[in-house]
Amino acid sequence: MLQRFTNHPAVRFYFAGDERFAEASLLRPGRTWIGLLLIGFLWGLASIGLWQGGRWLFGPSTGLCFLPSLLVAAGVLLGMYRRGAAALVRVLCGDQAVGCALTACFLALLWAGGLVELRPGYYLQEQALPNWLAWVRPESKIDRVLLLMPLWGAWSMLILPQFHRPGASDAALQAVARGGGPLTAALVMGALLACTIGYFAYLPWTQLTIPAAAILAAVGGGQLLVKRNGAMDRNVLLATNLLTQLALLLAAAANGNVRQW
Repeated sequence: MLQRFTNHPAVRFYFAGDERFAEASLLRPGRTWIGLLLIGFLWGLASIGLWQGGRWLFGPSTGLCFLPSLLVAAGVLLGMYRRGAAALVRVLCGDQAVGCALTACFLALLWAGGLVELRPGYYLQEQALPNWLAWVRPESKIDRVLLLMPLWGAWSMLILPQFHRPGASDAALQAVARGGGPLTAALVMGALLACTIGYFAYLPWTQLTIPAAAILAAVGGGQLLVKRNGAMDRNVLLATNLLTQLALLLAAAANGNVRQW
């Protein structure tokens, strides 16, 4: 069972090395897009556990959750999305060692700083859901952001191939791209958009900038990464995933104090 899980195309897409990803056994489209979204959802739950565990262990003694933020940022950049972080730095800076180091540090600071700026917001009142639906909307506003980020990141890897098809020589990536077409990408975007608006309904209309930032990063930022890289490949998709999550995080942090403006 474990071997079957690790051989799944979506798992290989996130974690496998380049040689393993290109193996012939991967060349079946299937429903890879479902796996990409499911893995993103599971990481969202895991990042909530990291945050809440860090908050319980260290406590917000200064009113700002520095250590829980660092735990989640480390889990993203050194764990789950390590390949995406490395790909993003490499696409932006190429072979410039100093530029890569500075960009990596700046990326880590952005992630940690964005998470520090988030607030649980338990005190913010909103329309109550029926008891049988209440579990779908976490009370902590931080948990909502952590759950949405990897889902929007996974969606970015569905939408970008609709604008830039993988090269003919990249058979493995072509197989993954064929697993979800434009209709699938549009339906997933609609579902995520509805969920995001529902999660941030306690904010005024400016909350629309949160999903807008994710869409802009996925489509616009992704195309810029493709152009800079010179081709569409898995590294570009993983980098776009991380860029989309970062855009949503910073937009959510910027909207955090919007009620005080």
